[in-house]
Amino acid sequence: MRSPVKIGWLNGLQIQTGETRLVVDPTSPHLPRDAVALISHAHADHTRGFNAPNLKVSTAETRRIFEALTGRSVGNFREVPPNSSLRIGDVEVEALNSGHMVGAVQFRIVTPESIILYTGDMNYVDSLVVKAAEPRECDVLVMEATYGSPLYNFPPRSTVYSSIVKWALEEVRRGRTPCFRVYAAGKAQEIVKLFNEYTRIPVAVDPKIDAVNNVCNDDGLNLGWEAIRDEPYDKVKPFIYVTSRRHLYHGGFSEARATGWALRMRDPNVAGFPLSGHADFNQLSRYVEDTGARRVYVFTGFAREFSEHIRRRGVDSKPIPWISQRELWEYV
Repeated sequence: MRSPVKIGWLNGLQIQTGETRLVVDPTSPHLPRDAVALISHAHADHTRGFNAPNLKVSTAETRRIFEALTGRSVGNFREVPPNSSLRIGDVEVEALNSGHMVGAVQFRIVTPESIILYTGDMNYVDSLVVKAAEPRECDVLVMEATYGSPLYNFPPRSTVYSSIVKWALEEVRRGRTPCFRVYAAGKAQEIVKLFNEYTRIPVAVDPKIDAVNNVCNDDGLNLGWEAIRDEPYDKVKPFIYVTSRRHLYHGGFSEARATGWALRMRDPNVAGFPLSGHADFNQLSRYVEDTGARRVYVFTGFAREFSEHIRRRGVDSKPIPWISQRELWEYV
């Protein structure tokens, strides 16, 4: 008789069935020797598993962005392209687009006993860079809730895009250089693509963003930009500056942030635009319905609040950070 599949959270989502053990988005490179690491996307808080000696599984784009940002090569690696699957022991692992950034995927894990869907970070609307996350039917859904509060419902993306371009053009007319401080991977490519598509203003980026852009263009994104190492950039004026640097060392910039937190952020010195790579509250709620999950585990952000919201809608749900160590393993 087979032992039931186990789902737990310890240095990442752990799934064990029979002799197969998976750890999804490990938070530490120190994994059980028999574990296989699944890595959903290339943001630093999700890529620690790339430093483990264990077998690593991700999209090729995620691995290449990690290597471009860190300068480290990933060994013992197995690629899983989006919308494809691979076999690990007696488990089938399917990679589904998550809508978060280039190369980002969800993992749908089909065991002999049940189907588990892990979203990673997800976005449920199309952007200029990636398509919206793809829902699939599952028994157990493990999902993020970065913006899992009714306080966070974003305007249509087209409206946000329009606001960003309008602000930047006004700053250029004032003789200023619009500067967007964003993550090197993900948001940076969306901002570059926005100005490529809707303006003729050149875009300049820092070396980290340049490295990620090259990976994305190899994947067919067709971005246009100039790479610069030092501020100010006087080769072309006017221009849009997109940087992942924490500090600007020269004047003449008008600073902007593009993040979902901008919906409630108020800073007179920084323009804020609610452009997020994450789903908002209503999108998260709709996603749960679209998967038909019978049980939902919620992590990060407003995990407790969103889990309570899901329970009120008649679906069994728990916030992962509040599951005690004794209750870590659940049977489905």
